[in-house]
Amino acid sequence: MLKSAARFSRRSLLLRVTSAAGAAAVLCAPPIVAVAAPKISKKAVAYQDHPEGEKRCDKCVQFQPPDACKMVEGPISPQGSCRIFVPIRPS
Repeated sequence: MLKSAARFSRRSLLLRVTSAAGAAAVLCAPPIVAVAAPKISKKAVAYQDHPEGEKRCDKCVQFQPPDACKMVEGPISPQGSCRIFVPIRPS
């Protein structure tokens, strides 16, 4: 009788219940789906392949070298500019 009581102690019971609850929470959670934001057309942001004053793509936080933008679709010129220009802040 003591062997059976030792196997089902409160501590082991609580451990098993919390483990089962954690497993159920993980298995029943909805999957997280990463969705990329769609890029905007060059026409919509008034993109031009030359700078507008100090506004240049290579000085924008959205610029991705050598010729891409996080927000605008298609290849862009590092010397280009558009309406959604956000300057890189000096560190």
